[in-house]
Amino acid sequence: MEVRLDFTTENKYRMVFTPSEYWKPFADSYHALPWGSSEEGLTIVAETYSYLLDILVQARLYHIYTKGERP
Repeated sequence: MEVRLDFTTENKYRMVFTPSEYWKPFADSYHALPWGSSEEGLTIVAETYSYLLDILVQARLYHIYTKGERP
């Protein structure tokens, strides 16, 4: 499982979640920003990093939960 941060051509923040199949249930439950899909994985784009920090925390909790561990 991987979460990567990069930038769009418009200099916005972009997080890429791979593999898509693993992260799809998480994306379906997180509605604060629209999700996209590319050959790289599931993507989410934001103009400010504050949204992405929240998503990163929630993604960590999702990952821990799906592994059967508790924070």
